[in-house]
Amino acid sequence: MGGETLRGLHTKELGRWAVYLPQVDSTNRYLKDNGAGFPHGALCYTGLQTAGRGRLGRTWTAPDGETLAMSVLFRPIGGAAACGLRQLPLLCGLAVAEAVEDMSGASCAIKWPNDSICGGRKVCGILCESRVMPDDFFTVAGMGVNLTQTAEEFEAQGLMNAGSLSMLTGRKVPVGEMAAAVLNRLEPLWEIYQAEGFSPLRSAYEARCLTVGKAVRALSPDGELLQEGTAVGIDTEGRLLVDTPAGRRALDAGEVSIRGINGYI
Repeated sequence: MGGETLRGLHTKELGRWAVYLPQVDSTNRYLKDNGAGFPHGALCYTGLQTAGRGRLGRTWTAPDGETLAMSVLFRPIGGAAACGLRQLPLLCGLAVAEAVEDMSGASCAIKWPNDSICGGRKVCGILCESRVMPDDFFTVAGMGVNLTQTAEEFEAQGLMNAGSLSMLTGRKVPVGEMAAAVLNRLEPLWEIYQAEGFSPLRSAYEARCLTVGKAVRALSPDGELLQEGTAVGIDTEGRLLVDTPAGRRALDAGEVSIRGINGYI
């Protein structure tokens, strides 16, 4: 427990305490239940997650060895704790996109707020959850990266928008090496965020966000249409700015799901 060493890891804190589980229902659940005794940056990862969850209550499964499921524990300092790390999912999305490029050589974009898109398909989903206790506070960032699934596997599960790195780029990246690549990219983003907030990262995020400039629909968790308009940017709080017939709206990632007018992207 905590003795795993990831090949290629260059961080100072993230992932330096790590546990690999051959099988687990949810890496997020594991860290949330046990994280009170774990240090900042603790990592739980697996190649077989049986009950993963996504944003807005969506569920998904990770076939054995074909997907990296990883969760990282964050203990924020200062003002970040008070705001509940609202922008952490966006930081994770940016880190995963950079790591995918590092490991595959293929360009990777972000569908707001944090889906990683490679070759027009989703290769990673992210879910961040906080745990508040009388004498402790931490947030768990869960990331699931599709590594080696085939198009036929996704089609069989009805996941027509999903793809894997090997399917899209021909690269087969081991679970541990992908985890290390994500952490290497995430730590410097986290350090900037802790010191200065999301504002200095906004332009880098916006440059990768393929949602910006598109006609979009904002949907409630149950699929109700809330807003329709054109996404024009990301504000300093990480919200999506959408011009609608009623004026400009700033949409919060925790409240809506975004779809393109003509499809997922």
